[in-house]
Amino acid sequence: MSVQDSQAAASATTSIDKALEVCEVLAGRPEGLSLTEVARLLKQPRPSVHRVLGVLKRRGYVRQDDQTQRYALTLRMLDLSFRLLGRSELRLHAYPVLREYVVRSAERAFIAIPAAGEVTYVWSGGPDEVSTWTAYGKEMPAHCSIYFDESQSTRRLSCLRLVRPADAVRPGPLVLRLGALPAGDGPQRLCCACAPVHDYSGREVARVGVFRHDTDDRAFVGDHGREAWNLARHISRRLGHLGPEPFGLFV
Repeated sequence: MSVQDSQAAASATTSIDKALEVCEVLAGRPEGLSLTEVARLLKQPRPSVHRVLGVLKRRGYVRQDDQTQRYALTLRMLDLSFRLLGRSELRLHAYPVLREYVVRSAERAFIAIPAAGEVTYVWSGGPDEVSTWTAYGKEMPAHCSIYFDESQSTRRLSCLRLVRPADAVRPGPLVLRLGALPAGDGPQRLCCACAPVHDYSGREVARVGVFRHDTDDRAFVGDHGREAWNLARHISRRLGHLGPEPFGLFV
């Protein structure tokens, strides 16, 4: 590492330290602090503290009162923590719904969490037994929000990505198809249908759906689009979602 690189790394570390120190000071003062007070408590020059506060404000971690000009923390860090905890909560609420579905239907299902870069597959392993497998990284099917390159014609994929309940009524135009459709009993293709899962705030946090290998995707996307939407509806409700979407469209 060169001298310039070492100096740049040291400067970055110092800036991160200063930002964390500012956040720690503000965390103890919910009423907020002025620039002068923050600089005095940290024993740092006002210009240096002002630059750090400016960055934190721009990134949404700090707010400044228009009247008093005092700085205070926002709930951004709490939101980050909830997102981390939310992934565990999401799995906790999704698993029983998917388990019941695959045992009852003998179909295969999945829950994809794009923010975590993972997708978990669930399939029936017996009369009352299920198996699971989790994949990580970018080599995921299109239903995981990470699309295949359409130039890769060797892949045979049909994916129905639902956005609204009405999409499951007329799914045809929404199906992403990669690779030529087979004629008759040609090579099988991966057929999947997925729908959005929303948390209590209405934010899409995952996609859930069903998939199978078949030579024809037409029957699959029609029937299983509704099943994918119902799975997403049930999991969203378990997460506290009461949004405006007419989740009760299908039974």
